[in-house]
Amino acid sequence: MRFGSSVNLDCRLSIGCAGAVISDILRRGGDSGRDDTPTALPIHSMQMFSLSHYLRVSGYALKSLQIIRSELHPNRHAGGSRGSSTCQRESLCVLGLFRTLAGTPQGRVKLRQIFLRPVTDLGIIRERHRTIATILRPENSETLRHISQSLRNIPDIRKSLSRLRKGIDSSTGQAAVTGGTWWNLARFTLHCSQLRDLLLQLDPRCECSSRNVVHGDMTMQVADYNQTVGSINVSTMRTVGALIHSTVDFEEASADVRVTVKPGFDNQLDRLRRDYQGIEGLLVQANSKLTRELPEWARKYITGCVFWPQLGFLTMVLLDNATHVPLYEGQGLDGDRWELFFSADQKAYYKNRRMRELDAHLGDFHTKILDLEVSIIHSLAVEILKHESALALASDVCGEIDSLVALAVGARKYQWTSPVMTAANVVRIQGGRHPLQELVVPTYVPNDCDITGGMEDPIDSASIGSRESGRNSCAAARENRQNGNVVVLTGPNHSGKSVLVKQVALIVYLAHIGSYVPANKAIIGLTDQILTRISRGDVVSQDESAFGSDLQQVAFCLKSATRQSLVLIDEFGKGTRADDGAGLMTALLTHLLSLGHECPRVLVTTHYHEIFEGHYIGNRTALSFAHMDVRLDLAAAPRNDMLTYLYKLVPGRSNSSFGGLCAALNGVDQAVVDRADAISMLLARNENLVAACARLDTEDEGRLEEAESVARRFLLLEVKELLQLNEDTEKITSVVLRVLGVQSK
Repeated sequence: MRFGSSVNLDCRLSIGCAGAVISDILRRGGDSGRDDTPTALPIHSMQMFSLSHYLRVSGYALKSLQIIRSELHPNRHAGGSRGSSTCQRESLCVLGLFRTLAGTPQGRVKLRQIFLRPVTDLGIIRERHRTIATILRPENSETLRHISQSLRNIPDIRKSLSRLRKGIDSSTGQAAVTGGTWWNLARFTLHCSQLRDLLLQLDPRCECSSRNVVHGDMTMQVADYNQTVGSINVSTMRTVGALIHSTVDFEEASADVRVTVKPGFDNQLDRLRRDYQGIEGLLVQANSKLTRELPEWARKYITGCVFWPQLGFLTMVLLDNATHVPLYEGQGLDGDRWELFFSADQKAYYKNRRMRELDAHLGDFHTKILDLEVSIIHSLAVEILKHESALALASDVCGEIDSLVALAVGARKYQWTSPVMTAANVVRIQGGRHPLQELVVPTYVPNDCDITGGMEDPIDSASIGSRESGRNSCAAARENRQNGNVVVLTGPNHSGKSVLVKQVALIVYLAHIGSYVPANKAIIGLTDQILTRISRGDVVSQDESAFGSDLQQVAFCLKSATRQSLVLIDEFGKGTRADDGAGLMTALLTHLLSLGHECPRVLVTTHYHEIFEGHYIGNRTALSFAHMDVRLDLAAAPRNDMLTYLYKLVPGRSNSSFGGLCAALNGVDQAVVDRADAISMLLARNENLVAACARLDTEDEGRLEEAESVARRFLLLEVKELLQLNEDTEKITSVVLRVLGVQSK
């Protein structure tokens, strides 16, 4: 019944998700005994949340678009399976562009959450855009630099708070001081307070009247900027910082490689430390009194007294060099039992009456000091945990700020601009660029794109400026509309069609996470899904073939697409027979165009030119064409120079894919290329390829005619003539030569 109150038992999807969550909780619970495992975490509560406010995108699309792509770090192989989940790094992907710009661990986690959870709430998206715009104001540049530096000094204290709840610190050694719980908490309170002061120094003339602090799946509305910064409780930071600095002696702890309490904090602890520091004089006095009680012959064998933690006071006696036997064992002392504890460094350590009296009177200094320090540190931990919620909230706010600062710094570094988000069902991009491709090529050619999905909504006034300008823009868009619901891209191989398709998808995706986009200008309508049919290479571990995977992706697109979806189809049908592939592509386009007002925004690339040359789809107002421009120079002497790629998207349809020239550019043998061009020309003229390929050249025709003549001369021989040959060799030779047409000598 309790399970039914939390999960919708009528929804199979909800039950499956709940089962996966419970299974993961049980798995993490099995590791909860290990404080150093990344999976150990406390489960406070479980609650349902809706996905209706998030843009849906499959894991396959995330990888094919290179939004998130992790690879194992080489150290993982040296470290074994332990910690394998932490030995991953982002490879060349969009998230990787920003991850290095985040200064805090919680900021990198929050940044990954933002990339994995694109939203469709215009309020949240616009709020993030305005926040980035405020951070990037020229008058805030110096403050931004100090904020970035401060963020890099802020640790993630959630693990530290978890250790405090368990009553443990970090690992032993120097890390217990410089990277331990108390050191992290002290650093956090100091730099978090500095961060708050720096945030208040940002130019208050910001465009936003409110701020959103997103925590997990919950959005907390904050009235203004000061309240957002006020989420960092300065009073709590000062209180916690003062408690730690007044209690923990970091200088002495660094020397002792353990956490110690500051002098003057506790009178009893200070007295014990003074007694422990003056123990040398006490040991000299004890040794002097003991020596006077010993026989004269034995005094030279007693080297002194010593104090060992947990063992107490002991007397040191020399050992015989030959036999390694103690030279004195309490002889001549009545009623004084000398007990051997251990031997080391040619000395035996004994417990006698004098040592037992010191133990009873003074006790174990070191153990008492440690016990009292542990008690004080435990009381400090209890006091700190009273502020756990405020510290955790401040840590999350620092992560949120860090993620937005990373998006802002990345936008400035890569020269991105703020998109205009609208409720209209459009994607209009001017000067768009691929965020990854432009980093790996010497020169990148920007391209425009304009797609309208289904029935176009009027662009809301908030996204364009004024309400009147919004209406005028919509009217102009309807009258001068050049691109429709389905845009078909054609052009040669290697001309940039696939890059352009991914570029559009990435710009839409980045706009929905609240980031700036790589474009001169972009108007992005709210999108509920990004559906793709983009190949990302064959993988041996896949159960199905590449073509089977393509079919599954297309089937999912057709089942899931709505009028607000963005559908990307890259060369569908190329994995099967050409006629079948062309038929599948034709049927797919026909189905999408038949949806009318429910047609999604579709971007298609194909090399099946015969579909449109044969008018199999017909004239559709919702269908438009564009192609990647090239320059063809058939007079160029080197064949490799005939084709020049311009990587520019222009209206209209390309009639050729220039496969032969592309093959020559990639080093395919010239004979193969020439043969391919000849066959392509035959196919273009609709000639019978079997009959054309069966034609013989001049040499073969001459051989065939000669063979036919030999056969005819053989058939003209009389049977009687052949029977009269018997075994006459000369006659047989003469007949054979006559048949072959060879003159006999």
